[in-house]
Amino acid sequence: MISHVLRASGTARVLVFLLFCPCLLPTLKSQDNPASGFKFTKIDNQLLDEVNELDQMYVKKGLVLQDPDLQEYLDSVGKRVMGTRPAPEQVEIRFRALRDPMVNAFASPNGTIYVTTGLLALLENEAQLAGVLGHELTHVYNRHTYLENRSERKKVLTINILQAAASLAPAGANLSQTAQIFGAAIRLGAAVSSEVLVASIYGYSREKEREADSNGLTSMVAANYDPHAMARSFELMDQDGKFEFEPIVGFYRDHPKLTDRRAAALEFASAHTPGEPRPSPENEYLAKVAPAICYNIEADIISRRARTAVARAMKLTTAMPDEPRYQVLLADAYRSLGAKMRAPSQEELSRHGQAEDRKEYANLTDQEEQKRLLQKPEGAAALHENLDQAEKLYSGVIQHNPSYADAYRGLGFLYEQEAKYTEAAGEYRHYLDLVAGTTIDHLRIERRLAAVEKLGGASPTQSQ
Repeated sequence: MISHVLRASGTARVLVFLLFCPCLLPTLKSQDNPASGFKFTKIDNQLLDEVNELDQMYVKKGLVLQDPDLQEYLDSVGKRVMGTRPAPEQVEIRFRALRDPMVNAFASPNGTIYVTTGLLALLENEAQLAGVLGHELTHVYNRHTYLENRSERKKVLTINILQAAASLAPAGANLSQTAQIFGAAIRLGAAVSSEVLVASIYGYSREKEREADSNGLTSMVAANYDPHAMARSFELMDQDGKFEFEPIVGFYRDHPKLTDRRAAALEFASAHTPGEPRPSPENEYLAKVAPAICYNIEADIISRRARTAVARAMKLTTAMPDEPRYQVLLADAYRSLGAKMRAPSQEELSRHGQAEDRKEYANLTDQEEQKRLLQKPEGAAALHENLDQAEKLYSGVIQHNPSYADAYRGLGFLYEQEAKYTEAAGEYRHYLDLVAGTTIDHLRIERRLAAVEKLGGASPTQSQ
């Protein structure tokens, strides 16, 4: 595992914040809990204090998604997977959605289980979420973080990883926000255990990850979830990794490992059937986690992951076509694609194409990349197709929901992008007429209106 990371390109590939399954699964079977006789030591109590501090930091930084309905849903699925098991000593089981576009999930030894918005947006149904939570609960119940913290196995790597985290912390929206919190904490001297960071980056030992997958599958069946859902999760992760280059890539993107783990999960599922299978419709799941998906679409757009944003938004619009917010988000995603094709070409998927993609991501701004794409005929065609699709979506929302302000704002952005300044000014005015005049966004659109009026020679009082 370590050698794989050291071969990855650039320090950004090293700063991976992933505890969700970085292992191969040659077999899947229930295992005894190695922490059944666990006794707290001074080192363990110190680690507990540090992860409690880290939990507080996530909340203070606004990284925990505060949505009552989503929280209730996470709690209900998590408690179902827990079953009747009592929490271990000094553990309070909590489930939280983390504002982070990286596809990820991890567990703190104090019992807080985080699922990122990126992972919630990728999954298709409740059974898949149950598999993730079952895996992470195993790390908590079996005291994996404490046991790893006591080991000397990874400590020799600590100093290099800490330096990488600290140097990458200011990298902005293109870097996992969770990882940035670690880097910021290190730079500020916060008491975040180096061992926690090492485990978070590299995952646990293969044996511990086997336990987590095996017990996660067992917990799924006990809660009447179809264990085939875990195999499907691995398939989704593999497919999702082909959309576009990501500056931080988790172990699950390693195709051979995903393939082997999927096969092992299917083998388990073929031999274990829930007594009363629990329905897990995709539409119901999407409705429950929509706040996380909406946040993630916006984060993906900011992070130059427009293809991913389109895919996430299309899931919402397909499931709930009458919701104007999802239509506008899909239009925003198409607009941000610009001259990039919605799906990667075969050349982009080749090793050479992926290397070029990495180089451009690191060396070119979004505007520079768009300019380069427009030099090719297919780029110009993609721009026309994407902007046309975005305009149709914005206009469709306005037609059915004339008071939905965000559609006018998006259409204004689109017209400004096309240098149609008079049309952009008209849409911005519609937007300003519909929203309160004290919001930050209102002031931002006022400034853009002034700019396009100047460029287009339009009068501020020009009729609509």
